[in-house]
Amino acid sequence: MNYPINLEGFEGQSISVQTASFLAGPKLLVNGQTAAKGPKRNQMLLRRNDGREVVADWKPQFMGLDVPQIVVDGSTVSVTEPLKWYVWVWSGLPIILILIGGLIGAVAGMIGFSINTSIFRSAWPAMAKFGLTAIVSLTTVVAYISLAALFISAVGR
Repeated sequence: MNYPINLEGFEGQSISVQTASFLAGPKLLVNGQTAAKGPKRNQMLLRRNDGREVVADWKPQFMGLDVPQIVVDGSTVSVTEPLKWYVWVWSGLPIILILIGGLIGAVAGMIGFSINTSIFRSAWPAMAKFGLTAIVSLTTVVAYISLAALFISAVGR
């Protein structure tokens, strides 16, 4: 998911934040290209309209699970509104599978959690988001039970 942001001094440039995926962290895109690496880890260099280079850095939100804020030249910019605590609890219901399901439960739970948080970041109405995430959570449990049964039957032979 991409979130466009407006930064003072960068008018006319298309700057956006691409959210993290399973395999990669968030990316700062400038005019569709990944921002240049900065002097330190997780820092990026941006060129203002006046030609001056500034350092941008990530500021994690909610234990690194939410869309991070970005700090540009000392000023913190909120990319999007953080999710509420009850949304995190509701989205995290599939993670309960980690407690009972071992590796298969952990993978299924994390996939369900990731899908649920993506749904809550969408533009759909709130009731649709809660209904769809309930379906995702139930589907995650059914998928876990099916995979576990397949695994047990394959090992049991």
